[in-house]
Amino acid sequence: MIRQQIKDVYFGLVRYLSMPNALVARLRFRKAPAPEGFRLHLGCGPHYIAGMINIDGNLFRKKDLWFDLRNALPFPDQSASLVYSSHMLEHLYPEDALRLLKEIHRVLRDDGVARIAVPSMEHAMAIARGDASMQFPRSFDDPLAQAINYLFCDGQHKFGYSSGLLEAFARQAGFTRIAQYSAQHGVSPKVYGTVSLGNEPSGSLVVELAR
Repeated sequence: MIRQQIKDVYFGLVRYLSMPNALVARLRFRKAPAPEGFRLHLGCGPHYIAGMINIDGNLFRKKDLWFDLRNALPFPDQSASLVYSSHMLEHLYPEDALRLLKEIHRVLRDDGVARIAVPSMEHAMAIARGDASMQFPRSFDDPLAQAINYLFCDGQHKFGYSSGLLEAFARQAGFTRIAQYSAQHGVSPKVYGTVSLGNEPSGSLVVELAR
């Protein structure tokens, strides 16, 4: 695994180097396809999803748009029917995460839905109690060390989320309908239109957001 210090330098550059690409994207995506609108996969990483616009800041990943998600999304207001982000939000500092949630709210249609998955503080507490375990990215015998390992992931994660905290951020971003999907369904897949999403890591906190 690449050291986080190197990643921080890289993404510090990407935030500004990708800005011209964002201007091109605004022209490319100035009109949403009818009737489904845009379907956005934010921070796709290695998980490219066919039928969505896959967005990532890593030049070496398969994607449709090279873009830094700390910048304003290059899509018109209320143009997306579906927005998906899995285990990406925790890689942002709180102010950047809140800004991105506000951008998701801006581009989401009135009938659209955003599915957001993050590592769960509740799951970290289960690890600390010894009810679950986590040996990535480092292996520890002590349950508390495993919980810290899960939440911070060798410094890759900038923030942690409980269900209440994520809901508070979502409401601050303007969302009024917030469903705790994982509370009832865990990480089971769900079909959104023609796209099936899910299979997030075990213990993930998954919410569905709507305007």
